[in-house]
Amino acid sequence: MSHKSQSSPPFHSAFTKNCSASFLTGGDPALAAGDYDSAIDLYLAAIDLDSASDVVFANRSKAKLGKMLWEDALLDAQKVRWRLRFYSPC
Repeated sequence: MSHKSQSSPPFHSAFTKNCSASFLTGGDPALAAGDYDSAIDLYLAAIDLDSASDVVFANRSKAKLGKMLWEDALLDAQKVRWRLRFYSPC
């Protein structure tokens, strides 16, 4: 019988944070350069690592707008709005 711990080991958290930072710092220049496909992929990787902030969704929305993916961009923008509404400090 195996038992899974509820919390992540410290090295897991540090690894996730470092990887996420790499994806975020790569996504911003890709977005600025108009490389929307790369930006979307990098922001998605950051989201998959469970480190998505409203800025990540907002930037991915901008990249999707650049590719004229209107509905996908709107969904990301709505996630920003939702996150700001429910995660902002009172």
